[in-house]
Amino acid sequence: MGRERENVHWEDILSLPASGQHSLSDRVHEELSAAIVDGRLEAGEQLNDKAIAEALGISRTPVREALRRLTVVGLVEVAASRYTRVTEVTPEQAASTLEYAVLQAGNALQLAVGRMRETELTDAVALLDRMIEASDRDDADALVLSSREFVVFIIRHAGNPFLTRVLANENAVLERDLRRARVDLGTPEQRRGTYRRLRLAMLTRDADAAERLFRVQCGLIGAAGVGFAIDAAA
Repeated sequence: MGRERENVHWEDILSLPASGQHSLSDRVHEELSAAIVDGRLEAGEQLNDKAIAEALGISRTPVREALRRLTVVGLVEVAASRYTRVTEVTPEQAASTLEYAVLQAGNALQLAVGRMRETELTDAVALLDRMIEASDRDDADALVLSSREFVVFIIRHAGNPFLTRVLANENAVLERDLRRARVDLGTPEQRRGTYRRLRLAMLTRDADAAERLFRVQCGLIGAAGVGFAIDAAA
């Protein structure tokens, strides 16, 4: 049925982001999404719209709308008159999410290689160079961070607003699931040749080769990058 904490203080778990240009419902959605992704709200956690609304000092309407949107993307599940709770992530789901993310990121890379301006291509290759440097040092943390930056840049410069919008809408569930995906970074020797061939393919604007080489490193780049701070408005 899901886990519901006793005497939970929602005000210690959730807070509304600054208003900016976002509606109240958007801000609640942003905060609940972030809390699920970063683990403040764990799998199986029961979500009470009345308690959440009271903790945030707002009406239940924007909370209900936010929970509805989270249900659509799969971060929350609802059984009428029984529960509203954070969904579990099975190993199978994490693997399928990784597969989907790699496919989408590979498509974005193929588009971006052919469409980026020269200055954008230079910037993309510079980000790839940071990945290569981190890989050669076998610095896993730096490699994951630089991979995320590379993939997000590529998605933003794919020249396909629909693809960017879809991935932005799915950003939270992608990041949540990918954090639980099993990823083998391999060794520097295993990565070295692939990264350098990918660099050459990008510089020569060989989009098909770039996509193919990207998929060779799909476990690393897909899990580390897709679903990380993708802005639909970018």
